[in-house]
Amino acid sequence: MILWHVGGAIFLFRWIFRDPRVDLRLLATGAVLPDVIDLVAGAILGQPTRQRFGHALMVPAAVAVAILLTTRRGRWRRQLMTVVVAWLFHLLLDGTWVREETFLWPFFGADFAPWPDGQLLERAWSDPWRWVKEAAGLAYLAALWRSLPHPIRAE
Repeated sequence: MILWHVGGAIFLFRWIFRDPRVDLRLLATGAVLPDVIDLVAGAILGQPTRQRFGHALMVPAAVAVAILLTTRRGRWRRQLMTVVVAWLFHLLLDGTWVREETFLWPFFGADFAPWPDGQLLERAWSDPWRWVKEAAGLAYLAALWRSLPHPIRAE
């Protein structure tokens, strides 16, 4: 669900932090980062359809601590923390906290929660809520696109 995560993360960030100057590319990167991490980890470990490290709260928390310990205050730190905040918004929008074994990994053991029927991809494409969420993300991104100033547009 790319549009849902990107649109949702941008909406939440702009609504909560009220910062219209934030780099939307950083928010989009952070919003898809958990899925990219899990796809790569799944490809390496042989199960590409499971939520893993990218959806565990411990990983973005560790990344945030590393950023805070290794960078000085300023623009670079804010940009890196924007990615982490968008990552956390992804976890929120996914409802990851429902799967404690994944969300609170490694506190419930080293293994990640299995999917109930093992048919994640088939379920994902046939789930009507997935398409409603994607449409909501697309609608928000389209409205945002229209509201942003564009240097190419002749008005």
